[in-house]
Amino acid sequence: MTSLTEREIICILTKQFARQLRPLLGFNDDVSAIPLSSKTWIIVKTDMLVGSTDIPPGMTIQEAGRKAVVAAVSDFAAKGVQPTALMVSLGLPGPVARKTVQNIAFGLSQAAREYHCKIIGGDTNQADDLVIDVAGVGVANPKKLVRRDGARVGDVVAVTGPFGNPAAGLRILMSREKKKLANHTSLVNAVLRPKARLTEGIILAKSGGVTSSIDSSDGLAWSLHQIARASLVGINLHTIPVAPAAQSFAKERRISAIELALYGGEEYELLVTVAPNRFSSLKKRVPSLKRIGIVEKGSEVVAHLDGRRIQVEERGWEHFR
Repeated sequence: MTSLTEREIICILTKQFARQLRPLLGFNDDVSAIPLSSKTWIIVKTDMLVGSTDIPPGMTIQEAGRKAVVAAVSDFAAKGVQPTALMVSLGLPGPVARKTVQNIAFGLSQAAREYHCKIIGGDTNQADDLVIDVAGVGVANPKKLVRRDGARVGDVVAVTGPFGNPAAGLRILMSREKKKLANHTSLVNAVLRPKARLTEGIILAKSGGVTSSIDSSDGLAWSLHQIARASLVGINLHTIPVAPAAQSFAKERRISAIELALYGGEEYELLVTVAPNRFSSLKKRVPSLKRIGIVEKGSEVVAHLDGRRIQVEERGWEHFR
């Protein structure tokens, strides 16, 4: 029997659900929406962390609790929406130690404070693996909400920061070599203590200059293809935003820095398209914003680097692969 990939599973599920409901943002956007009025939508999102696939060696249970919230908040950031409340469902393998629950709770509450939202309830159950499922809710004016499908030909393609550090950090953690952990603290911290770009996402959305946006937690390449597909456009990159630490790590290991930046996951940067006449003013408000390409006609995602044309493959982090 051939096992389905995560995207194939999602496709089967959403086709079934689409027979009953056509969601306002589509099933493939970062969040979902429920209309209260023409000016107010309730924004909802759920994100699941599973111990065996989402907690690398070296990550504490407290850091895992915090990461679960960051992952959910990052999707709100992509839409420019402040989450106001979170609900958390826990699946815990027995026997359960008091300290374990306290550490998970501390990590969850730490992140909730960090992103100015409150945990108001949830559910607890016994499970064969640790599961932390975070559901968030917020409100938004639909006219200010930044979708995935608004990119237009001529728009600037930009990101809120460089890529590659988490992919490099994960390699270090998986090696379990203490010397490497000490020598590459910034890379390891990119995995253990990720940050959602909520402040930046809200500023960008309020500006009115951003035409599309996506959270990049599944990788830069995958996110580029998602924007291109949703907006029915092509994307041409003139640079790959590799983080300096990831560049140094790649050189040291004799591996491709571009591969780390394009196809690693757990980045939590925002990938946006911006109206060309608005980029300079937005750069002043979000200094980390970096121009990496342009939206073009067509459907391909390519990069032109040092006179070479590179096809950006549609791949990234995916469960069941």
